[in-house]
Amino acid sequence: MQIGQYDFAIQKAVQRLAKKPTKEKFIVILDKSYKNANQQNLDRINFLKATGEPDIWDEVFDNYGTMKRRQEFVKTLPNNVLTAISFKSTNYDQEIIEAKKKAAEYFYAHGNKLLEKGDKASVRLAYEEYLKVKVYYQEYKDIDAQILKAKTLGISQVLFKMQNTSGIPLPANFEEELTKISLTDLNGLWVNYDTKEVQNRSYDYLIKVDIKGILVSPESVKETEHTESKDVQDGWQYMLDKNGNVMKDSLGNDIKSPKYKTITCLVIESYQKKTAIITANIDYLNNITKQLVKTNPISSQALFDHIAVRTVGNIEALKPETKQKIGSTPVPFPTDPAMILMADDILKNMTRDIIRANKYLIY
Repeated sequence: MQIGQYDFAIQKAVQRLAKKPTKEKFIVILDKSYKNANQQNLDRINFLKATGEPDIWDEVFDNYGTMKRRQEFVKTLPNNVLTAISFKSTNYDQEIIEAKKKAAEYFYAHGNKLLEKGDKASVRLAYEEYLKVKVYYQEYKDIDAQILKAKTLGISQVLFKMQNTSGIPLPANFEEELTKISLTDLNGLWVNYDTKEVQNRSYDYLIKVDIKGILVSPESVKETEHTESKDVQDGWQYMLDKNGNVMKDSLGNDIKSPKYKTITCLVIESYQKKTAIITANIDYLNNITKQLVKTNPISSQALFDHIAVRTVGNIEALKPETKQKIGSTPVPFPTDPAMILMADDILKNMTRDIIRANKYLIY
């Protein structure tokens, strides 16, 4: 109460007095806090009305509502407490109804004025004003139609498309695959992305993937060969002493040791390689201002590589990692269109990441 937190003081006092209705200390706190809190609201209401401004009624409504809720809260106390604080019930309903009506009228009229300006920022503010009307009245004039109109005019429509200025024909389904990017997670209250143009829809922004260059390398086959060897046991041999006699162990048995031989295997590896590189620009165009907002150069590379291995000799001489390659044979090279589509898939993922990183450009 002493620091002006009257409603908090009222809450605490009512809780204490509900248990101990005769506690004089809390009756005094309640009496002072209740009168001071109401006076603060009344002073604010009188000031707002004195300004003559049309946008005051939302706050006037809140102040009257606060006093009504405060009154209903205190009314729950026993009669002896209410008598002690000279409690008198006031009917605030007419003032609340009047403030509610005038607040809705103001928000509706202000929304219409903003809507008439036509620019995105004003239209979006109009939308917010119309929603405030709905707080007071679910049914008010043509409020639902106005909300829909503001929503439609305020949203930034974005079209994602592709064009090919490389001079090189693209596979038939290249554009279809590239524009399969899912951008729905970027949609919001005021932004909508389309990957296919919607008839009769006006687009504020264009995100364009401009294919600048396509390069498919020739098919390359390179052979290398190397030999691997290993020593393996090849029977036994007797150990001889310096006189050429077979040596004996302590039991009189002949002493013998393993005999080794070296085996080899020739490994011939054929490396097949082919690449496709697509270079492009991702351009952000503002259709309203006719300005290029930003350009992101981008390049994607698809790589086909395959290793075929054949051997000549004893494969037991091979290392374990070499053995794993045995059986791989040359395969047909992908066609140029197939390589371009492989690069297109990579380009699609890179493009999606760039669009997400640049979403701040759309407003």
